[in-house]
Amino acid sequence: MSKRWCSLSGTHFLVFKDENYKNNEYDYLITPNTRIEIIEEDSKPRFRLTQPDGDYNMFEAESVDSLMRWVLALRGCTFENPDMSMEQFKIIAVIGRGFYGKVMLCENKTTHEIVAIKSIHKSRLIQSNKVHTVIAERNILTKVQHPFIVSLRFAFQTASKFYLGLEYAPGGELFFHMQKNGSLPLYDIKLYIAEICMALHHLHSIGIVYRDLKPENILLDKDGYIKLTDFGLSKDMSYATQTNTFCGTSEYLAPEIVHRQPYTVAVDWWAVGILTYELLFGVTPFAHSNRARLFQNILEKEPTFPINTNPQILRFISALLTKDAKLRPNYDQIIQMPFFEGINFDDLLAKKIKPTFIPRVEKSTQPINFDKEFTQETPQDSFVLPVFGSAEQFPGFSYVDVTHLNDDSSPPNDIKEMTENLEEDPNQSTPEHKENTNDDGMTPSSLKDDYQPISPI
Repeated sequence: MSKRWCSLSGTHFLVFKDENYKNNEYDYLITPNTRIEIIEEDSKPRFRLTQPDGDYNMFEAESVDSLMRWVLALRGCTFENPDMSMEQFKIIAVIGRGFYGKVMLCENKTTHEIVAIKSIHKSRLIQSNKVHTVIAERNILTKVQHPFIVSLRFAFQTASKFYLGLEYAPGGELFFHMQKNGSLPLYDIKLYIAEICMALHHLHSIGIVYRDLKPENILLDKDGYIKLTDFGLSKDMSYATQTNTFCGTSEYLAPEIVHRQPYTVAVDWWAVGILTYELLFGVTPFAHSNRARLFQNILEKEPTFPINTNPQILRFISALLTKDAKLRPNYDQIIQMPFFEGINFDDLLAKKIKPTFIPRVEKSTQPINFDKEFTQETPQDSFVLPVFGSAEQFPGFSYVDVTHLNDDSSPPNDIKEMTENLEEDPNQSTPEHKENTNDDGMTPSSLKDDYQPISPI
């Protein structure tokens, strides 16, 4: 298998014999009829590029990140998406804000659809070396479809910002209602936890560990059901069973993360235990103002409970907060616990079971369930200085949820769907080209000029 150097120039995928990128050996025109398919085999990650006439070539990457970035960029060339911009939307209100940007309640001027648009400053992401978080969120949300997870409607970018168009949940953050009401009905808490368990199980089933469960990332729809949101810290582990990145909200970190040990999706079940405790008792079980003491509590202390705590609650939380991740219950064990007695998970998934608390929603254009600190801001897409050069445009970032639009003109965006539908050819020949990567896992090509290196998270 010989090495080749590749570059993507517009819709032309060029292959060169040497790293000087002179006199390309092959020039593949990427059209709407070109197929870009991930091949899952025992060898390193590979993808196949098939032209309309049936001719195909195989390309191999030395890292999953490199593979995914090439596939994302190439597939982005296979369909023509009308250029999107904020000019197509009426900005109604600001409903959230963070260091990297804000979330705006918007109405599509043509379709009148109400969406939440998250705008993220490219310059701040680059300065903090966090560009990978928005790329990860975009990629993960294109794979996910679940009643209790917020859906991605579209994604686009300018020279200064990334934009993610998200399903709007008018009930606001669960954190907002905890602050406003002080306590929540026990019955509803059990429903919320059951819904979260189903959402997490779905993520785990497609290889994603969530890693950022907390009340601020749980939204309520108009009927009082939860919507999990914010996937910036999530990790796609389709090609691995463990990861070791230290990330998440401190009070929700599992012991194995604090220990900086390799960990699995079991960290999400620990977080469910922390969340259940906080929803019931108003504080997290290992809280301390000193971060070092907080981590020490997580590693060494057992949770304490108020006198007369229901034994079902005590056993449920204690099981999830088992220090040894290998002894922590899995999804099938969790849903059988007496804590969920009387809750039919299939009926809840079908939304046949109604919560007692329904958030007040008068009009979808009136964000009354969001903090006034945000909603009283002037609703505008503020000007931000653009970035230039390599970060100005990230190939393949744009996306439209074609199932939502009921438009079959665009290719599937679900990687799992591609691999499941792949026809294996037992007579497959040795790949003609091999993508060459250097130490940072990036291809030494013009595509590298378009992307800043993304470290594994």
